[in-house]
Amino acid sequence: MRTVLKITLVTLFSIIGVLLGAEVYFRLAVPVHPGVPMGWFWRVPDPITGWSLQPGVSGRSYNDVYEYDVSVQINDLGLRSPADIGYEKKEGVYRIMVLGDSFVEAMQVELEETFGQQLARILNEKGYRVEVINAGVGGWGTDQELLWLRHEGYKYHPDLIILTIYPRNDFMNNYQPLESANNGINLKPYFRLVGGRLELELFPFDPAKAPPVTRHDAVIIPEDPPPGPLRPLGEWLTRHSHFFRWVDPRVRLAAPRFAAALTRLGLLKPGQEMRLVAQGPDYVPLAYNVYRTEPDADWQTAMAISQALFAAVRNEAHALGADFVAVLANSPEEVYPFYWKRIEAQYPRMRGQDWSLEAPHQRLLAILAAENIPALDLRPAFREAYARTGRLLHFAVDGHWTAEGHAVAAQALADFLLGLGLSFVPD
Repeated sequence: MRTVLKITLVTLFSIIGVLLGAEVYFRLAVPVHPGVPMGWFWRVPDPITGWSLQPGVSGRSYNDVYEYDVSVQINDLGLRSPADIGYEKKEGVYRIMVLGDSFVEAMQVELEETFGQQLARILNEKGYRVEVINAGVGGWGTDQELLWLRHEGYKYHPDLIILTIYPRNDFMNNYQPLESANNGINLKPYFRLVGGRLELELFPFDPAKAPPVTRHDAVIIPEDPPPGPLRPLGEWLTRHSHFFRWVDPRVRLAAPRFAAALTRLGLLKPGQEMRLVAQGPDYVPLAYNVYRTEPDADWQTAMAISQALFAAVRNEAHALGADFVAVLANSPEEVYPFYWKRIEAQYPRMRGQDWSLEAPHQRLLAILAAENIPALDLRPAFREAYARTGRLLHFAVDGHWTAEGHAVAAQALADFLLGLGLSFVPD
């Protein structure tokens, strides 16, 4: 009996010693995110676009696995853009406006590391007088970018407008039946094609008047489980333990079912793992259907609306006297061969189905060519840089570009614009 007790105590103290040692090591050598969630402190409701950036706010942006930790400052005009760029353009300065979503907003890198600001530096070093306005908001589709340009963006008097398009989700973002099904709620105004013309609905946007969504993505999102018996311990560890804050998100990513069990016990706060467990083995995320070799009727409609929106943004640019080009952002699975296998491992139902990672870009490039919109596909530059260096240009978990990825995008975009023969002389 004494031997068993001795072994138990030795084992217990050994475990405690290892955990204390790990805590000391992580406090001294491994950066982990703060114990307080950052929240969407920079985002506010907006009747024009559904949501926008809150003027004048500042804070820090980081994700759970702490791949980045950057300062965020939204300027007084509601853009994550240099504070000294106002509506009025300085004499002799060529002004570029970059429209887009989270790839332009770029909350994963410092402002000066964004591809827009790196593009400005490249062109200025070549002797041009150029300034770049980052006019991107995370989650926006082309419809919201068009509305912002009509109601706010025109005030900046741009000489060139660059529309950043993310084929992975912009088709879905631009078609409300898909977008609302993906979100489970209507969050913004939207356009429909009626007789070949764009018609705006739910505008100005009022959440109280938004109709309920009748179609939902296949997943059933469960309610948060009742507080488990270990909740006080979990909250204490989150506040005080660096090691626990490092382990927490990695358990959720690597073993969601185990994380869901810990959540029910109260050791972890409810998170994405509850959704993943509820999905079941046959679930395929709606967004990945953009990669199907044969798009269904909904996706064909989404592409038709997107084409009309691209043309509308082009027309707005030309009405302002600005040149207009498009640049195509990319996702990790479109650059790194191993990434798609990771997705299939997470969603087993996707294995063996007919997918094409080239299809979204090919369709988008064909649409832009039909509308006579010059377009730059960034995939070749990213693939070449990855093959040459072996370094990822996207954050492994977050999926957006690293500072090095933004640099690759900026250089490719500078070469593209110079190749078009733009004079960079302001009107």
